[in-house]
Amino acid sequence: MPSKIDEELRQYKLFKIQETNVRIRQFQQAYSKIKENIAIKFSKNVTFNLLKIAFLLLSICSLVITVFCFLPGEFILLIEEYEGPLSSSEKKGIVIIFRYLRFLFLAIAAIFYLLSYLLKLNNRKRNTIYSLSHLLEEMITYLEKSSDEEKRKYEQYVDFLAKKERSSSTKNNNP
Repeated sequence: MPSKIDEELRQYKLFKIQETNVRIRQFQQAYSKIKENIAIKFSKNVTFNLLKIAFLLLSICSLVITVFCFLPGEFILLIEEYEGPLSSSEKKGIVIIFRYLRFLFLAIAAIFYLLSYLLKLNNRKRNTIYSLSHLLEEMITYLEKSSDEEKRKYEQYVDFLAKKERSSSTKNNNP
């Protein structure tokens, strides 16, 4: 009976070692997918931050142009000051064009702002993934150490069982 229990324990310890090795391989596969060098992360973040700033500036410029589009009368006065008087049909045309331009520039400002926001989220996610890759690296190291410890204990247990078997067989041979 004790040998059956010993065999079950040995099988369980072997199963635990195999399970840990499977987990290590899974973690290493995930790590290889998300691993990113610090230089690459830094350069991508800098590039995307510069793009984000550029998009924000374009968004602000579009908003300023939108505000000017809400004031077609001021624009007409400015043109008349430098170019001379405009006819009423030209004034109506400018008003109509400005009515459409204000929505166009407002939409452009919204798109540029959305792009800058998406770049900000992208940087945030990249930083999170970089932190997770470090955590995963630590987890892999811990599991490898744990697996080595389990293997060492398993080998000690198997040696103990072999000694126990030898000692019981020598006792049975010497009456």
